[in-house]
Amino acid sequence: MRFLKVPFRGAIIHPKNMLIMRMIIVLLTASCLQLSAAGLSQSVTLSVKNASLESVLRKVKKQTGYDFFFETKLARQARGISLEVSNAPVISVLDRVFEDQPVGYKLSDKTIIITEKAPVQVTATPSPAAPLPPPPIDVSGKVTDENGAPLENVAVAVKGAGRGTNTNAAGEWQLRGIDDQAVLVFSYVGYISREVAVNGRTSLPTVTLTRENTQLEQVVVIGYGTQRKRDVTGSITTVKGDDVAKMPGTNPVSSLQGKVAGLTVVNTGRAGAAPTVRIRGVNSTNNSDPLFVVDGVFQTNIDYLNPADIESMEILRDPSSIAIFGLQGGNGVIVVTTKRAPKGRTRVAFQSSV
Repeated sequence: MRFLKVPFRGAIIHPKNMLIMRMIIVLLTASCLQLSAAGLSQSVTLSVKNASLESVLRKVKKQTGYDFFFETKLARQARGISLEVSNAPVISVLDRVFEDQPVGYKLSDKTIIITEKAPVQVTATPSPAAPLPPPPIDVSGKVTDENGAPLENVAVAVKGAGRGTNTNAAGEWQLRGIDDQAVLVFSYVGYISREVAVNGRTSLPTVTLTRENTQLEQVVVIGYGTQRKRDVTGSITTVKGDDVAKMPGTNPVSSLQGKVAGLTVVNTGRAGAAPTVRIRGVNSTNNSDPLFVVDGVFQTNIDYLNPADIESMEILRDPSSIAIFGLQGGNGVIVVTTKRAPKGRTRVAFQSSV
């Protein structure tokens, strides 16, 4: 066996020996690289359930020789680990260990360093642009009554917008620049109002308005117009016929004594004589007697009426309520409505007194 002598400083090395030294260096370097590669490709076998991060890393260290480094605060943040692998690469096992953990890791020269996990940046998805509102449109149409006749001056208003127009003599109307989803309100005096949705249409079908049935008992004629009955209750007093019949007398007016404010009834005391009637005192006209109206016919007295035949009696005392009767009603008016037989029925009433 031949030994290689190491030359002293300053000695000349033979080229053949120099080649041998170079080969030895290359072999040593290759061996080191193979050892390093073998360490990185080592496999790990684990079977843990709800184990701590530190205990799992100790098992990895025991099988691979990898060391680990961490801060106590970070290790406490880790959740329990349940894992079962067999002959898996180290990197794959570490990825599964730190999966869904609040901490991360990095490798540095065969050392596992536990680090804080970087926050995930979520890119906000831009919301789609809101669609532009549809442009305004022009709408037209026609209004008629239930007989098909055109209605003039019908109010056509856009509900909630404060805009509107009126129909012409032919019942036609037109509105410009309104919302295609607007609701139009059609109103006319004496007719029931209607609401019609546009729904994107530029020409609406003919709108028919129906007459409104007004309850006449809620309106009182006062000459040159009408008023609600509640507005003139102080000037009109109604006495039912049953109240008159409860106080029988030769003259129905005698039964009104004490029942109506402002009405004075004075009996003369003579048999069969008509009582003196004064409404609102004595006036300046020649005659102070009130005007009697029986079923629409003017009378000077109602002595001939049977109190049992009277349906109702109304005493008009206010100028607004007696204006329609002119000068004749200056002393007040007593309107008498008699009973009438119902249509299609026969009724017999018998009354006697002794």
